[in-house]
Amino acid sequence: MIFKQLFQPKWKHPKETTRLGALAQLDKQQDAHIITTLACEDPSANVRTAALKKLNDVGLWWQACQQDGEPSIKRLANQKVAEAILASPDALSDSDKERYIDRFAADKTLEQLALQEKTAAVKIKLLTRLNKAPLLEQVFRSADDALQLQLCELVLKLQLTEKLLKVAKGEAKDKLQKVIDEQQRQEQMPLEVAEQVKLILAKLNALREKTDYQLVNSQFLQLEKQFQQLELEWLDEELRAQTQSKYTQLAAKLSAHSDKLKVAYEQEQAQQLAKQRSVLALANLSALAEEISNAMALRFDGNEQIQTDWLYAKVAQAKDMLQSQDLQAGSELQSQQQELERLFKQVEQLAAYEQDVDALREQLAAYGNLSVPADISELDAALSAEAEQRAQLQQAIKALPKELAALWQQQFNQAKKHWQSQNDPLIQEQKQLQSVARKKARDIRRLINQGRYRVAFGVFNGLQEAYAQLAVHFQNDLSREYESLAKTLDDAKDWHQYAGEAQQEQLLEAAKELAQGDCDDANERLAQVKRLRKSWQLLGPEVAQQAKEAFERAIEAAFAPCREYFAEQQALKEQAMAEREQLIAQMQSLSERAAELETRELEHQFNALLKQWRAAKHIESKLYHKLSKAFCNAQGDMAERVAKFYQDNAHAKEALLQQAEALDTSDVFAATNKLKELQQQWQQIGFAGNAKERKLWQAFRRVNDGIFSQRDAAKAQQQQAHAEQKAEQVSALEALEQQLAQAQSNADLQHLLNDVQQLQLVRELQGQRQQLAARIEAALNAKEQALQTRHFKELRTALAEQQAVPADWLSGTRVDLTPEQLVLRLEITNNLASPESLSTQRMQEQVSMLDNKHHGVEHTSEELLLAWLAGVGVNEQGICQGAQAEIERLVVVLDKMVSV
Repeated sequence: MIFKQLFQPKWKHPKETTRLGALAQLDKQQDAHIITTLACEDPSANVRTAALKKLNDVGLWWQACQQDGEPSIKRLANQKVAEAILASPDALSDSDKERYIDRFAADKTLEQLALQEKTAAVKIKLLTRLNKAPLLEQVFRSADDALQLQLCELVLKLQLTEKLLKVAKGEAKDKLQKVIDEQQRQEQMPLEVAEQVKLILAKLNALREKTDYQLVNSQFLQLEKQFQQLELEWLDEELRAQTQSKYTQLAAKLSAHSDKLKVAYEQEQAQQLAKQRSVLALANLSALAEEISNAMALRFDGNEQIQTDWLYAKVAQAKDMLQSQDLQAGSELQSQQQELERLFKQVEQLAAYEQDVDALREQLAAYGNLSVPADISELDAALSAEAEQRAQLQQAIKALPKELAALWQQQFNQAKKHWQSQNDPLIQEQKQLQSVARKKARDIRRLINQGRYRVAFGVFNGLQEAYAQLAVHFQNDLSREYESLAKTLDDAKDWHQYAGEAQQEQLLEAAKELAQGDCDDANERLAQVKRLRKSWQLLGPEVAQQAKEAFERAIEAAFAPCREYFAEQQALKEQAMAEREQLIAQMQSLSERAAELETRELEHQFNALLKQWRAAKHIESKLYHKLSKAFCNAQGDMAERVAKFYQDNAHAKEALLQQAEALDTSDVFAATNKLKELQQQWQQIGFAGNAKERKLWQAFRRVNDGIFSQRDAAKAQQQQAHAEQKAEQVSALEALEQQLAQAQSNADLQHLLNDVQQLQLVRELQGQRQQLAARIEAALNAKEQALQTRHFKELRTALAEQQAVPADWLSGTRVDLTPEQLVLRLEITNNLASPESLSTQRMQEQVSMLDNKHHGVEHTSEELLLAWLAGVGVNEQGICQGAQAEIERLVVVLDKMVSV
């Protein structure tokens, strides 16, 4: 047995430390099968771990993950497999990868795989297993059309349909939209069907109140058809049963109501048919009566073809028709009977009527032969003769039946019109004179009422002349008014002469009194002077010269105080005129310079002159109109140019208004920014004229107010959502703070750090996240530092006390450096002195280290220690076999590393 152990390889040695030492000496390339055997079959978990780490083969890690019974190795292998798969999707075969995902992968790994995986089936499987909405949303947003379509079922399952519809593409968008539409339909259809049922039942119930059979019957059939077409399956079973029951009851009641209406309707139809027959019979009877009436008219007109026997036959026919059963009693039948009875009577008296017609024909011939007057002297006799003949004819026509009377009245009207046309010139002349006389009479009556008798006397002379030219026939219409005016003026003539002298004295005294009084109001004094002058003028020319002169002196004295006032007014008037004339000159000057000015500057100066014109002092109307016309003429085409400027500005503002009204408010903040740009453009546009500026601004402001209100509401909603989100994130941070306090291992801290770094926070909380991450990293660093310190202490103890070197220090790889060079580099790295005898070698190593550093090669102290141990090796007991001097120097290095 001892002999066998002497020749047994160290990697098969029973001692764990020996095998670890041997493992450290094995080459990865040449001894790969031995290291694989150790990784899979060695009984020590430490050896298997060291072997797995040395080969670092994903296949071995995957085998250990499945088969190794040590939990720590399983965890490490799981982590290594996850890292390999995440680094390279082809690290494992598809079947092994699927098995790993199904049985071994952690959720965090699965989430990263779901984001990185290119195969749609695997990605969907991962998402389905994780069943996390945020992860699915992240994948769906970045997926192509085909993958989105395959993810739709999972989107529906996690109820993300509405949220992801906006980012869906192609068929996936159509599918999600159909699902949403169907969901909305599932929600809306029961309500719609219930509303339709309610409406139909209400209409059926309302039909029971109607009495029109045709309306009830037609609408009943329509509603019955509509009810049958309803999709009652959308209603729940109880409501569907209630609906069917209500409909059955209403339909039965409405059928009974319709049957009653049908009976009444058929009776009404029968009555209407009988009435139609009666109307037809009455119409035939009326036509026959008209035929008899027309025949009699022709007979009286001299048509001998109308025989008396034929008229009697028609009367008999009418009497037979009156006995028809179709005729219904009523006012129309009674009226027709009375008309026929009148016609029957006229037929019986036909012979007597014919004698009256012959006499009337002779009278009408005599009327047509009336003489026509040659002048006004014959007009009265002609008018009297015509009036006598006219009265006789009208009396004779009135005695005839109405049919004959209408015929002969027409002939008489024609004859009368002919006679009037022959006498029209004389009659029109008389009517014009009569109209003139009437107007003068009205004027005289008005003048008398005003007390203006002197004027009335003159107008009455004209009335006398016109009245004298009228024929007696036309004077009769004016005679009463003419005689009344003549008598009134005769009575007033004597009184007026008497009253004039007394009025002279009153007006003269009033003028003197006015001259002696104080003048407080010049305009009122002027009005009083004018009234006195007007009253004096009404006295007429008979006033004595002495009285006239006295009145003039008094009036002049009364007006004297007003002269200074009106002189001042005249000066003000001239000043106001001068001011406006100056504005006219300025407007003329501006018109001459208009072509040289920009439109905006022209508009500014033009409006300034208009404003000054409106603010200028008032002048009398007549003069103002004259100056205003000159001011308008001075404007030339400037007003049109300014108006065109206003019009262009109005069009520009209308365009901005249309843009504002057309803004898409689905993104109210973008619409607000666009609206601010429109506001700046609005301010740069000039005035749009009084007619449109205010209206356009009010319309534009309404749009602004509406969008800004929406913006404020959206901002408030965002702020509320932001506050809620912030509160949730604060809670998440607090939970992470608690986890930090409870974290024990590096793995817990690393997992916590990943959670903190992946946490999406609002801007205000990002500082807290950074602080928390810094604390976690500090804790990790502290633990790693403590672990590293312990790691170095274990090695220092093993070297200083010649104990077995810990296994984790035996996994280093050899480098192309001697142990002495490695020790020197450790001393240089940790700023420790080397023996004086090695100063030259130390200098060479420093130069080499600098050169390696320039080439990107630099080793840590731990790597140098691992390489030194790999170079010197350990014995069977795991004790380092390096030179004692080198060991002592390394102990000093380790003391320095531990103390730092």
